[in-house]
Amino acid sequence: MPTPIGPRIMRRVLLQLADQGRTREFPLEGVSVCRIGRSEQSNVVLGGDGRVSRNHALVQRMDTGGYYLSDLGSRNGTVLNGRLVANPTVLKSGDLIRLGGYELVFVQEEDPVQLPPEADTQEANTTALLDVRLISVLVLDIRDYTALSRELGESTTSQIMGSVFRAAGQVLADSGSYAQKYIGDAVMSIWVHQGTRPGAADLRSVFGALCDLAQIVDGIHREFSLAAPVRFGAGVNCGVAALGNMGSSNLADHTAMGECVNKTFRLESASKLVGCPVLIGQDAYAFLDAVPQLRSAFRPTLTELRGYPQPELVYAGHVDKIRAVLVSP
Repeated sequence: MPTPIGPRIMRRVLLQLADQGRTREFPLEGVSVCRIGRSEQSNVVLGGDGRVSRNHALVQRMDTGGYYLSDLGSRNGTVLNGRLVANPTVLKSGDLIRLGGYELVFVQEEDPVQLPPEADTQEANTTALLDVRLISVLVLDIRDYTALSRELGESTTSQIMGSVFRAAGQVLADSGSYAQKYIGDAVMSIWVHQGTRPGAADLRSVFGALCDLAQIVDGIHREFSLAAPVRFGAGVNCGVAALGNMGSSNLADHTAMGECVNKTFRLESASKLVGCPVLIGQDAYAFLDAVPQLRSAFRPTLTELRGYPQPELVYAGHVDKIRAVLVSP
């Protein structure tokens, strides 16, 4: 007589959040991508802390049954066991994840097991990691958005941002951008380069798109009859990053993750401190030897970058000088 088979014991996988004296649990079983951030569309919503970005980080399931953590270009970074996450990082049970003032503990009661080749992995309709490539990143943020929203009201402000994002989408698509994201009042765009350095045409596309986006922002006050021009800040950086589709087969969400992306957001934010609308990183400046005339549009300066222990050498510039170089014969 065959031995009866008892019910299969399910081993839990979850995130634990200590919140106001109680522990909340977010199960990860059956979830291929768990998004974490202030956005109400997140799987783990962390509201009430301005240090947490709307789309801050994600935990994604791999075919092995393991999970990894990625920062989504958040402004203040994601910290894993006391170290800033620069690239997608495999999680171990007991790992401590910190986002702003929140702390999450990753719990996996059973070690991941390598799936056999014939295993059905249809449930995970996401591409964890496509490639590691050299990219350029552009982040442009509209200044004083909160004050603008208070002055004009949510309806008019939403109309303005819709107009800006539609025009920006066309500009970036025409420039050969690999992916675009619209995060609140900011635009992020990514260009993927062949080989180990961008060519002159690649760099002209990136900085040309920056100039075109600046022109769109500059036209807001005329189009909507505002009392004063709308200001912006921008960061540009180059580096190696992990490219992937963080969405599903039905809803693609192509993005890039890594130190290069995170630093670009910090460059944009630091442009306020420097008092110059455009900051580019050292790697981006180094690659400008392919278009040496563009170097004349930037000046070196030391500034604090959020999350970095020492002041960083960056390069500050103005759009009118960049544009003058690009249109010159």
